[in-house]
Amino acid sequence: MTKEAFIDQYLDQYERDHPNERINYDAIREQADCAWYDREVEANHATEYDLTPEQEKTSKNLRKGARAVNAYGKEVKRERKANPDKREIIATVAKNLTRICGEDCESPTDITIPNQERQIDFLYHGVSYSLTLTAHRPPKG
Repeated sequence: MTKEAFIDQYLDQYERDHPNERINYDAIREQADCAWYDREVEANHATEYDLTPEQEKTSKNLRKGARAVNAYGKEVKRERKANPDKREIIATVAKNLTRICGEDCESPTDITIPNQERQIDFLYHGVSYSLTLTAHRPPKG
């Protein structure tokens, strides 16, 4: 079905459904147009608003990730600074997890550190746990 045929059918159906209503044909025509495009997109049919392969490639490249840009519009590479305090805290907690309880009970097993400054994973009584360390920013003064 063509776009115009769909819009005509939509208008006819609207008139039948609302016989006593004063109809604003421009507004209903716009609704019909939107409904047609929705139907075409849901059916994966090409529309006049689809991107060309070149435009799609450019769009995909732009969506890959946010770039840091300085005040002059130049791209800047951001380097994340290592946080030795967080590394020390994670290492200390991981080392001391085996001392949760005395000799009477089972200690955590499979202790792994997937991120040296953020997370510790371990198994305790058959349940998998993760500890995540968060360093809060200083309050704005």
